[in-house]
Amino acid sequence: MTKEIKDKIITFLLILLVTIIVITGVVYLISANDEKKLKIINNSFKLTKGIVTNKNTYKGHFIKVKYIVNGRSYIESDGIDERDNINKGDSVMVKYSTEKPELMITQFNDNF
Repeated sequence: MTKEIKDKIITFLLILLVTIIVITGVVYLISANDEKKLKIINNSFKLTKGIVTNKNTYKGHFIKVKYIVNGRSYIESDGIDERDNINKGDSVMVKYSTEKPELMITQFNDNF
């Protein structure tokens, strides 16, 4: 194997390693943010009904839900599974933080 080929292999492996590290870091940060959000919600929460305003099943599965807390309207999103039977206009239960009402999860969230 020539030095040029070895250098190309080493460069490729370094780029691959950096890419893996970056992706792992992003996944970790997203996971940590979700855990923080759940902790805030579960610390002090109430339940209300919301209306599905949008359903997305392309490049991710989530719904946008409109709900009202203390006269203020919120539109937030939460993930769903492919098997969840929910459509635009449907009612959904929302668990929201009384401290930060913009933080919510729906009945389709495994942590509900």
